[in-house]
Amino acid sequence: MDMAKVDSTRALVNHWRIFRIIGVHPPGKRTVWGRHYTAYSMMWNVTFHFCIWLSFSVNLLQSNSLETFCESLCVAMPHTLFMLKLINVGRMRGEMIRSHRVLRHLDRRLGCADERRIIVAGIEQAEFIFRTILRGIVCTVTVGIVYMAVASEPTLMYPSWIPWNWRDSSSSYLSTAMLHTTAIMANATAVLNLCTYPGTYLILVSAHTKALALRVSKLGYGTPLPAVRMQAILVGYIHDHQIILRLFKSLERSLSMTCFLQFVCTACAQCTICYFLLFVNVGIMRFMNMLFLLVALTTETLLLCYTAELLCKEGESLLTAVYSCNWLSQSVHFRRLLLLMLARCQNPLILVAGVIVPISMKTFMVFSRAIQSLINTDFRNICMRASMENVVR
Repeated sequence: MDMAKVDSTRALVNHWRIFRIIGVHPPGKRTVWGRHYTAYSMMWNVTFHFCIWLSFSVNLLQSNSLETFCESLCVAMPHTLFMLKLINVGRMRGEMIRSHRVLRHLDRRLGCADERRIIVAGIEQAEFIFRTILRGIVCTVTVGIVYMAVASEPTLMYPSWIPWNWRDSSSSYLSTAMLHTTAIMANATAVLNLCTYPGTYLILVSAHTKALALRVSKLGYGTPLPAVRMQAILVGYIHDHQIILRLFKSLERSLSMTCFLQFVCTACAQCTICYFLLFVNVGIMRFMNMLFLLVALTTETLLLCYTAELLCKEGESLLTAVYSCNWLSQSVHFRRLLLLMLARCQNPLILVAGVIVPISMKTFMVFSRAIQSLINTDFRNICMRASMENVVR
């Protein structure tokens, strides 16, 4: 990438291409596709999203045992969450697109090669995460396909309700399996985007915060400048900080509720899948299929917490940079302006889910320990029940 022409939105190109394909990012009205995009979007979402959601949900309602309920719930609940996320993207699309102009404005504010390298490193990190999650989703789908191929009886990748008898003949099963797998792959494409786009935005904001911290830390050093010039430079940095804060608040409005639902969904899915894997006697391929699903759901929440933690740390580094600049040699007016920036930097850049849950690695660890404690409690209860039954016998 050309260091002289850094474009932060480069990291978001693949995301918005996929959003366009899955029907939530319409092109210009003057194009042929734009004039028919509404019909295309409805067809895509009904065929690949609503129908598979209906299939998972009906199968969940028809569960007649704890085993089938757990297996169906850990599939139906995450897909419901992804549907809500997709609706949220369509609702907040305009605000997210406007944030691209803000990112490009911050790109133009970069003043040296070191700052550009910070942004390029952020872009490369976001692209690396996108590629890694893509590989993980491909592996998860591949394991599901192998599970169907080696199963001793006709089965689908995940438990689903199909409104026709697809087990009677090989042709009926093959066509149903291909249709179901195609829908799963289309949903996997949407899941890839919905898992990675929040982290990409957060990484870009954290990179610009880090670049701003570097600019602020150099204030007052090097060639002496007139007091009026130094004050003007600081005012520009304060304006950049305000832009970053507004961009952060915009992202928080876009992600807050869906992040809260994701925590709830991940906790429920981890409980049900762990119960299914630990206490239900299943074959190796079925075990691997559900294990990969568990890893995928956990990784999604882990990625969100990691990128939110990264942004919080960069906010703290900006606070340190304000103290590190050479403010002792500056005018009184400069110091007053610096105190204003310092006061605003006191508020940490902590992304909050559902108004009450701070998104951070600490929150992820608390959720993980709570789930582990719950599973241990269930395991002890089952062991005690088994021991009592043996005593009675």
